[in-house]
Amino acid sequence: MFDRNRLLQLTEAMKGKLVVVYGDIVADRFIYGTPKRISREAPVLILRQYRDDVLLGGGGNAINNILSLGGLPIPISVLGRDSVSDELIAQLTNEGIDCSGILRVDRYRTPTKVRILGGMPHSTRQQIVRYDIEDEVTISEEEAGRFAWLLRDQMSIAHAALISDYGYGAVTPALAANLTGFSRGKPVTLDSRYSLLRYPDVTAATPNEEEAANAAGISLYGNGDDNIGDVAEILQQSLDSEALLITRGSRGMALYERGRKEPIFIPVYGTDQVADVTGAGDTVIATFTLALAAGGSYLEAAKLANYAGGIVVMKMGTATVSNVELQHAIERDEELSDA
Repeated sequence: MFDRNRLLQLTEAMKGKLVVVYGDIVADRFIYGTPKRISREAPVLILRQYRDDVLLGGGGNAINNILSLGGLPIPISVLGRDSVSDELIAQLTNEGIDCSGILRVDRYRTPTKVRILGGMPHSTRQQIVRYDIEDEVTISEEEAGRFAWLLRDQMSIAHAALISDYGYGAVTPALAANLTGFSRGKPVTLDSRYSLLRYPDVTAATPNEEEAANAAGISLYGNGDDNIGDVAEILQQSLDSEALLITRGSRGMALYERGRKEPIFIPVYGTDQVADVTGAGDTVIATFTLALAAGGSYLEAAKLANYAGGIVVMKMGTATVSNVELQHAIERDEELSDA
């Protein structure tokens, strides 16, 4: 079904492709500590902190993955004016990414997902607890006008666009329409945590099973394989999309294309014994979008995204996949054709 040389050509063609990333940028903070003792105040473990990482999460992780795969991300988002956003902006700037499309406002606190992990420095760390610092921003009429112009302007020069909606307010259906309405045939992909059906006319969407089922109003528990086709049909009709790629964890992916009667199920790449699934969905949509921008079919893009997802879940924390890693996965896959 898949030709090795064709997939390798696509990974090479990803390099230099411009992708507008319109989304909620989140801070993923990882605090690491070594076990010290049990507290006398409560039956809890005391950790001695030895490391504190602040990484790009949410739409920021999609930006990072596009960059690591060789693409050129164009971020359009909103951040607060706080120390966390200073760190995120510094990371983007240090990578040579133009941050002029990121609006910073005092009224908004940059969403931060804090994970506390325990373990010895050279052993596997276990996540003990996570807490989220959340806020929601409302885009003013003046800001919306600026964003609308910026989205249309950047879409005119980009090869594709990616919408990453985590529900914090930076992404709105009205503003996203400036991408879908002015795409001129370029792919516009969607990843929305809670509001999938509010973004019609996208080229393709990449929900996980839970997001897809919630959007369609159908339960997958107990008979997921029987109902997933119904879920996909509802979503495709509501979105009027060309393709729907549903990620299914250890069961791989299911691709539904307009005009194709039967779905294509892609088995998970690698092992189902994962290290960390943090941000895997961001990696999948970043790879999928870049592959479409490079001229790949939906099936080819899904295959490459499946490789990327399988690679990134074997890494700890919010991680990325490189173009070289993607090529190595293709080269090692014995099921590919060499015709």
